Amino acid sequence: MQQEIKNPLYLEGKDENLFGVPEKYDYSRFQNLEGFSLDDELMNQFIVIAKKLNLSQSAMEMLLDMAFSMSKKQNLQYQKDDELNLSNKLSGYYKKFCADSELPDPNTPKVKEYMRVADGAYNEFASAELKEAFKETGLNYHPELIKMFYKIGELAQEDNLSHYGKPAFEELTPAQILYGKND
Repeated sequence: MQQEIKNPLYLEGKDENLFGVPEKYDYSRFQNLEGFSLDDELMNQFIVIAKKLNLSQSAMEMLLDMAFSMSKKQNLQYQKDDELNLSNKLSGYYKKFCADSELPDPNTPKVKEYMRVADGAYNEFASAELKEAFKETGLNYHPELIKMFYKIGELAQEDNLSHYGKPAFEELTPAQILYGKND
């Protein structure tokens, strides 16, 4: 069962003793917090410092409460930074797409057909794991990747290739290959 952290960051009006090392520190209420896992090595180092500072159980918990609050806030900031970085990367890819002379102008109907061919090859030949990797990094919007899948899509349409790698044409004898098929 998850317990919420109580945040006793100040002791106003309380008679709690901040000093006096207990026989054993109990930090069990911090062990099942959502989004956090205690590192045993760091907790052992923390306990050594708490003992050297002669901290009571209550004082030790106050410090852990503050550490978890700081960590939670920092993790939220990292997530926001990651989302902003990905957004900026995608904007950069769009600008590269618009500036690339090999690609159709995004404001023309040609781009829909181009993207249909590229998307078809992407869906046919990229595994789910590869698609997920592209999506996580934003590379699925990179112009070079789009051009690559467009070329794959064109080749696949010309040769009638499928994901299984066999062309969809009939078996020919060596003579028919060399001299043509006479029906």
